[in-house]
Amino acid sequence: MKFLALISVAILLIADLLAQDPGMEPIGSLGVELFYATNEDVKLAGDQAQEVAKEQVKALKGIKELSFSDYRRLGADRPTILRGYESWATPLKPSKEILVSFQPIKREGPGRIQMVLEYWQSKRKVFSTNPVLIKGKSLYFLGPEWRKGRLILAVKILSLKD
Repeated sequence: MKFLALISVAILLIADLLAQDPGMEPIGSLGVELFYATNEDVKLAGDQAQEVAKEQVKALKGIKELSFSDYRRLGADRPTILRGYESWATPLKPSKEILVSFQPIKREGPGRIQMVLEYWQSKRKVFSTNPVLIKGKSLYFLGPEWRKGRLILAVKILSLKD
């Protein structure tokens, strides 16, 4: 009798482990880019910094608060958006110095989703916001001062299941 009870418990545990967690379902992907903007010498960004595409520079200069003379791309990440869990982007791979956490709150229509976005630097939360992101449209955040310039974070929904 004890053996039968033990087998029943084992079957229930295995079935529970094999059950799919709906919160782990991927619902899209997020593009996170980190830029260095300055009116000084761009060499201060370091050797790993890359030139920014002309259309991206035009978009950045079109925003008054983000208008600098030079821009460099420091890194990017394209993490998966999970339905019910917080995920992390590391735009300066392999460094964990700058991180972005994000979690969906609710859908706002086709191609739109409201998310919790948090910018972390040196294991400290710098800011948190709950924007509605639109698929294919970048949202820019002016970050902290860094090496005689500023960091700029660009977040964009790359794909989103409807």
